[in-house]
Amino acid sequence: MVSLFHKRHVTRLINCRWIAKPKSQFLSVIAALIFVLSATTVQAQALPTFGINALWIPGDANSLRERFRKARAIGIKEVRLDWEWRQAEKKQGEYRWEKFDILVKTAREEGISLLPIVHYAPDWALLKDRKADDVYELAPRAESYADFAKFMLNSILRYGPGGNAPVPFTPIKHWQAWNEPNLRQFWGPRPDPAGYARMMQQVRDTLAPVRSQIQIVHAGLSKIDIEFMWKLWDANARHGDTFDVFAVHPYLYDGNDGIREPEAMDRDDSKAGPMGFIGSIKDTGYMGKIFNIQLFMTLRGSPGKPIWITEMGYFVAKHRLGVDEAQQGIRLKRTVDFVKQKLTDQRFGEGARAIPANVQRLYWFSLEDYPSPEGLGTFGVFRPDGTLRPSGEMLRSYNR
Repeated sequence: MVSLFHKRHVTRLINCRWIAKPKSQFLSVIAALIFVLSATTVQAQALPTFGINALWIPGDANSLRERFRKARAIGIKEVRLDWEWRQAEKKQGEYRWEKFDILVKTAREEGISLLPIVHYAPDWALLKDRKADDVYELAPRAESYADFAKFMLNSILRYGPGGNAPVPFTPIKHWQAWNEPNLRQFWGPRPDPAGYARMMQQVRDTLAPVRSQIQIVHAGLSKIDIEFMWKLWDANARHGDTFDVFAVHPYLYDGNDGIREPEAMDRDDSKAGPMGFIGSIKDTGYMGKIFNIQLFMTLRGSPGKPIWITEMGYFVAKHRLGVDEAQQGIRLKRTVDFVKQKLTDQRFGEGARAIPANVQRLYWFSLEDYPSPEGLGTFGVFRPDGTLRPSGEMLRSYNR
């Protein structure tokens, strides 16, 4: 989350093996789709719930209190932030919860609910590869997947419904398992969909005793990466059983186009189009292709699962992919309005597209500016001096 500015916003060509299936398989998929669509129902939710991304570190009560009060000032009560494994278990099997106690206690006092992004493995759990300069986070070793799942479970037992934390807290019901594993920057040294799928199987099995009390939010994927999703389901045909909510980060930056408009779309693919997928199979950088995520899950046996946009934003800078403050506010409005009009509970289109995308939450990126080596972390709806940018005023207008 915190290092969007480490990412390279360039067009990624997708090698969609599923388009190359034999004709008989293609027709059977169409038949299955029509059957599933006829049986699919989605709980109606006309508008998305709004949240915002915020920093946790340094994690003292005063800095947290200031951030949470800023969120409340613009009508937001849901905050997504890092829940750092490395902060709790620096030595394997030994947990230190003091910083987490401060976090949850302060959040309760300020009327804030938390969406933790559980990630950042401690040194002992990391792969032993050298971390390249453009890699922000190395992946955990396969042998440590069970430790990651155990950390999630212990976090839930302490801070989830019925938790035993020794401080007052609001029970955390949603837990997000990692961040952007389809990018080498957050699953270094290279993305490994089979590895992430195995880790999620371990999470599912380990959290079985508390699964009825909480919901697992899938790691937010960078852009609409159907290729990565396909590989997840190739690795585990029941991958949809490992989470309750799917998440995506549909940033509209493109190395060729600059910043796209939310309603922009390229032409349908001649083979994927009849299956219901919108746009080409080559470009993941269109917001409307969030629908393709819902359609893919429907085809793979997980129809109607909620989708959350757990990151979306624009940075203020004199850069070809940056905007000025006024444009940041205008683009926020266009983005939110597009989600409301096309991607919530209404049917997306006709025929094979006659299902809702079912986007139920949108966590804006971000509350404040983030540290950035390139100076491009200026996503905040608050300026560094604590005053509100026009985007903050616009966001507040949706939460009155």
